[in-house]
Amino acid sequence: MGQKKKDSVQWLARAVKRSRSPHVREPLTTSLELMTRIPGHVGELSGKAAGVLTQKDSRSVRRRLSITVVLLSLFAAFVAAVGNYYSLPHTPEDTAERYLSALKEGNYVSGLDRSAYSSFDHTYLSNSAYSAAEGRIEDFTLLGSTSTGGEYATVYAEVSVGGQQQDLSLPLKLATRTGPFNDLWEFSAPTYKALTLQAPVALNNLNINQTSVSLPASRRVKSETGFQWNIPLPPGDYSFSLPDNSYYRLVNPPTITAPLPGQGSNLQPVDLVLRPSPRMWEETNTIIESWLERCESARRLNVESCPTSETYGSDSTATITDVQWRLINRPVFFLVQNDQRADTWRASRYRPATFEVTYLADGKAQRETINFYISAEVVSNGSHADISVGLGGSEESEAALLQAITSEDAAKSTLQKYAETL
Repeated sequence: MGQKKKDSVQWLARAVKRSRSPHVREPLTTSLELMTRIPGHVGELSGKAAGVLTQKDSRSVRRRLSITVVLLSLFAAFVAAVGNYYSLPHTPEDTAERYLSALKEGNYVSGLDRSAYSSFDHTYLSNSAYSAAEGRIEDFTLLGSTSTGGEYATVYAEVSVGGQQQDLSLPLKLATRTGPFNDLWEFSAPTYKALTLQAPVALNNLNINQTSVSLPASRRVKSETGFQWNIPLPPGDYSFSLPDNSYYRLVNPPTITAPLPGQGSNLQPVDLVLRPSPRMWEETNTIIESWLERCESARRLNVESCPTSETYGSDSTATITDVQWRLINRPVFFLVQNDQRADTWRASRYRPATFEVTYLADGKAQRETINFYISAEVVSNGSHADISVGLGGSEESEAALLQAITSEDAAKSTLQKYAETL
């Protein structure tokens, strides 16, 4: 095996010497010389290593390595301690300044004190939603502090809100924690107000200060009247609305003010009163029109889910031809909330619609006027809606209606035009 390697190296050396290009020949020649020297260097180093690492030298190396590890560990601990010291507020003034600076900058995440993050049922705003709030702290000046017993302190500040100066007192306490430089000052009372938001429907999102805020399903609580969300709010004004594309609208959209720490009372729960939005009305009406078009284009007296002849039923043996349906009356429809399910809305059955149908029965001209009620149901959480229309007890969903229209080769309906825009 060794002889084969030697022959290969010699052949490669001859090939390199025959190369005409100095750019190829010179680097390869140098590389081959180094390769032929490697075995000798390895043997030389092996011999030295075998002779250098005596038992005494081995103990010395281990001792030096141990000292190095200890020193590196101490250095890492020192760096961590120094970093921890500068990252934590170790005086009452540090804590107050960080808090007021966060509110001034519109930083919601940093503006909430630690107690706001101790619960798993809180729904939080984004920094953009908070920074868009009116009535936030615009500027501040720390005026000093007093201490009680070394564990309690009060920091005094003057803050500017809406161009007005107000005095503020922030009570704090010393939180003793294990480890070097881990003690810090924190607020002894929450600096935010907890808002309970209530809605009859399990909304997915909401606009707060014209900024979309997610309402996670894992954070909401089921109540007797619907659903609740618990939102911690720093000082400021908050307006509530629904997205423009929501299937609901708010009746009298509420606006509330969260006061400065130590001022004002607890916030009262806010009830969101929902009504169908223009989008819900429009889409439901579009599907009703499509259903009526489907029934009006029928060329039989008995079509599934449509008004049918009262004279000639499906079991009639008469020969029926030249069937023509015509809608002669359709009342305005109203969506009424279901008493048992707040997310369900149905068309009010206050007045019937009317179809006129003409046809030949065994060659004789016939005319019928058929009154019927339009049944429509919408189930929506605000961001999604399931809509079905038809006769009472035989409503068709949007998808089923579209399939029926297509299968019956009816004229291109309003629903099909609507579906193509999705």
